[in-house]
Amino acid sequence: MNNKALMTLVITMLSIIGSFSQTNATDLESFSAMGKQSEILNSGKEEVLFVKKGKGLLHHMWFGGGFKGIENTIIRIYIDGEKKPSIEMKMSEGFANAYHSDNNFQSSSIIGKTGRKGGVYNTFKIPFGGSIKITAQNNNNRGQFWWILRGTTNMPLTINGVTLPENARMKLYKVEDKLVNAYDEFNLCDTKKDGLLYMVYMQGEAAESDKAYKEDWHKLSFLEACMRAYVGGAKEPVFLSSGLEDYFLGTFYFISGRFANDLAGLTYFDKEKAKFAAYRIHDRDPYYFKNGLRLTCRAGEVWFEKNNEKLHDAPNSKYTTYTWVYEW
Repeated sequence: MNNKALMTLVITMLSIIGSFSQTNATDLESFSAMGKQSEILNSGKEEVLFVKKGKGLLHHMWFGGGFKGIENTIIRIYIDGEKKPSIEMKMSEGFANAYHSDNNFQSSSIIGKTGRKGGVYNTFKIPFGGSIKITAQNNNNRGQFWWILRGTTNMPLTINGVTLPENARMKLYKVEDKLVNAYDEFNLCDTKKDGLLYMVYMQGEAAESDKAYKEDWHKLSFLEACMRAYVGGAKEPVFLSSGLEDYFLGTFYFISGRFANDLAGLTYFDKEKAKFAAYRIHDRDPYYFKNGLRLTCRAGEVWFEKNNEKLHDAPNSKYTTYTWVYEW
């Protein structure tokens, strides 16, 4: 290629890039909504906080208030005219607020809790193609309520530099207060679509914390569990961790205590009662799948390299999990 042809190609490419940049910039428009000292929850019914028609992303939610029972407020997000919301969450588990606790945690730009009661937030990117409706409901102990909702119209959904398909939508899969026998495996989510695992929040505890153990730390040995991903209907899993606390970036049964950052956080830990709550975000550590994902965990683990030998003395355990997935 001669210099003139090369220069023509460069100018053409710059023109195309400039055109895309200009188109993207001129198509974008931010939207924002808030409620201040609202008594909207006092009806006890599902109340609409915000509706937006068109195409775009919701990328910020914050909710505040100090009344008793605020953590039980249900937030529902209806995408593109859904009758049943693809996202329905408590203000506790939905924002990694462990066991409805009063403690605050922060340091994450993606999810956090900065107040004793309210002050929960996230910056999840929730795409919509035709409309988005956000509602709230609290059946008991109601009081004044604050909220902030913000997003951008026509913004493409980009995760860690990769633009997801235009039909990608976020779906929340929930497991609530599930009792699991020691060493049994259970599902966190099961989808048949293509997609991206975005975040897992888990509350786990020994259901037999008062049992006599060979060693005191054995009541925490349900944390030996490895997270498993069965992709595309596979019978054999891909292992996503070498242990449960390892998946949430802890170590030695969370020996160092609570922490929070943009990858993971331990938002609650009670060693004596063998209870923990933690989140793991796959924004910068993406896990893509095709033709379906069944994500599982176990209540304890077996050492498969030694003929499925049971590790330690794991108790029966109880779990609540919120698994956030982009599907298309």
